[in-house]
Parts: sequence; structure tokens; C-alpha cells
Amino acid sequence: MDRKEMQKLFKATAAINTPEGIAAYRAFAAALTTPILQKLELDSIMRSLFAVERLGPGAQASYPVAKSLATTIVI
Repeated sequence: MDRKEMQKLFKATAAINTPEGIAAYRAFAAALTTPILQKLELDSIMRSLFAVERLGPGAQASYPVAKSLATTIVI
């Protein structure tokens, strides 16, 4: 979505008490989600702590834990 469309959508969110305003608010939030998440993904400190593992649709992540850790009780 280009800048003009985003501005138009943002202005439409001013009428939040109307069905059109609520729809515009949701559309505006959805339009911002992708760019924000992309930026967070690149700048996140978590990227230095954890590896990113991209899974396909329906794929299950499995991370087995060593048996000694799985049975340890922390008091």
C-alpha cells in the first residue's frame, strides 16, 4: 500500500464510532502489521539469542529435551 492510500485510510479511522470507521481502523492496523513485523524481525535482540526456524504451513516444530532435564524438579 502506498503512502497516499495509507493517509486516506488513516483519516478514515477518525470516525471510529461508525461501522465504516471501525472497518477503516481494522484495515489500517492490518496494513501496518506487515511492515512493523518485518522491522521487528530484523532489529530484534532475540535474533542474537535464538535461531529463526521458518516452518511451512501445517509443519510441527519439535524440540526434544534430554531425559535428565525433563525429569528434573526445581525447588
